[in-house]
Amino acid sequence: MALVQVNNVEISAIASCTPKNVKDNLDDPNIDAAHAKKVVDGTGIRYRRISEGNTTSDLCFAAAENIFEGKNIDKNDIEFLFFVSQTPDYPLPATSIILQDRLGLPQTTMALDINLGCSGYVYGLSVISTMLEKASHANAKALLLVGDVSSTKCNPKDLSTYPLFGDAGTATLLSKKKGAKMEFDLHSDGAGAGAIIIKDGGGRNPYSPSSEEEISDDGTNILRNKDLFLNGMDVFSFGITKVPRAIKKFYDEVNLDPETVDYYLFHQANLFMNEKIRKKLKISEEKVPYSLYEYGNVSSATIPITITSQLKNKIIKPSKIVSCGFGVGLSWGVGLFSLSQHTYLETLEI
Repeated sequence: MALVQVNNVEISAIASCTPKNVKDNLDDPNIDAAHAKKVVDGTGIRYRRISEGNTTSDLCFAAAENIFEGKNIDKNDIEFLFFVSQTPDYPLPATSIILQDRLGLPQTTMALDINLGCSGYVYGLSVISTMLEKASHANAKALLLVGDVSSTKCNPKDLSTYPLFGDAGTATLLSKKKGAKMEFDLHSDGAGAGAIIIKDGGGRNPYSPSSEEEISDDGTNILRNKDLFLNGMDVFSFGITKVPRAIKKFYDEVNLDPETVDYYLFHQANLFMNEKIRKKLKISEEKVPYSLYEYGNVSSATIPITITSQLKNKIIKPSKIVSCGFGVGLSWGVGLFSLSQHTYLETLEI
């Protein structure tokens, strides 16, 4: 098990940024009315924010600048910048290094890309908080930028993916605070890599003219090898088995009484699946907020955007949060951290 404990580090701010362009699944010419109703009823997703030219880094940049201005942060204190995404600006160089310069951060900032999707926020939070704990400077801070423009990878003719995915970028500011604690348990299973995959465009299967050929395995949904493929049944089975087990195991590992948890933040993949998970864990509805209806599945950004859009003005006391990201890889991770009434939370659009 990859069980990690981080001491004396807290989340001091989270900002989420989405495109202004909104798609309504009930009014989308690519989705017939009967199927659209099934999508909304089954997945809980009606609206999605779709990028019209903005990259993931553009959305994360705007979120980070919002925090810098809103919290009056000295950028010279940022010692770590991690960018978690599966939709970077370029194959190389790393987008995090481009953002270091664009944000006006000092050249002493360590910048790193992490290629993860659904579990990316929990994974990224565990790695960057561990680094910050070891930083020698008392005022050292870390900036975690997490997001994806997954809509750019979906084929409108593939109704197993197209109605589900939206776009978002987020920024999380971490600071040193004596007595604060975070805990994480991280897992991976590469045997399930084919459940969520873009087959062409990498080193294994370079892009070629055949990457543009339309194919259909079921006679209904059409996609190309350069498009995002999702095996819904495999992902559903994975989610409702691995996630409840991991969270129950986490309770024991960190000696956590589930009754003391204020909110559970799950990756926003599918309302039907997430509700199965919630019921298996016997968690009350009011402890499990959702952002699916307004934003859809925004991949690595689902947990932070749920926090900023659903919990702003609700954190009126120090609140214990259990988060769980799960999906592409296959990978999954559980995290425990706290938010306070002073945590800066903001949702914006560009």
